[in-house]
Amino acid sequence: MKSTWNLVGMALWLLVLVTLVWMVHDMRVRRIRLIVKEHHSFSWRNFTISTIELVVWLLFFGGMSYTTFFQNVNQLGDRVSQTTRYEPLVINTGSGNGSAYYVTVNNSTGKKPVQTYTYLTEGEKYQVSSTDATVSAGKKAINLPASAYTWDSKKVAKYDQRHQRAWVGVIETTYKKSFVNGIGLHAGRLANRFTLIRIPDHSFMQSE
Repeated sequence: MKSTWNLVGMALWLLVLVTLVWMVHDMRVRRIRLIVKEHHSFSWRNFTISTIELVVWLLFFGGMSYTTFFQNVNQLGDRVSQTTRYEPLVINTGSGNGSAYYVTVNNSTGKKPVQTYTYLTEGEKYQVSSTDATVSAGKKAINLPASAYTWDSKKVAKYDQRHQRAWVGVIETTYKKSFVNGIGLHAGRLANRFTLIRIPDHSFMQSE
């Protein structure tokens, strides 16, 4: 567990389950009491109480579901923190055919094809999906997908010059350790990771 604040969310989800069990039990008890005492299986009073209980529980469940599963990270403002790291790429010359490249691209098949990018840094090999990564070639380092994130323009220019447009930038967005983030079980956890792979031009990409 990344933060003890997430215990708040665990307790609230437990409460969701407990209130569901209690609500079903209460509805059943009231219906049995209605049948035994008044010899009816339906009354508007009983129906109203059950409806109120169900609506309150659905609001509670819906709020917890949204907070836990459906929040838009880009709209959380100061509830998240962002860190960026930059590393130079290492050129790959191991194909045996005399070619040299920085990125290997693997194309998947199916209704929604996804590309997988493989690249090397000093001592490390990485594979990232095109759903949370982009390859930038040419004069502008920050292409359209990458422009959705905040980059240090000075560092980008510095790496372009120092490493001949061959580097990678990784932005990681993390939920801060707070009570509000703990409600959704997110406190201290990684929210999003985006990778910008910078290459001089597309001739430094190889398809598999």
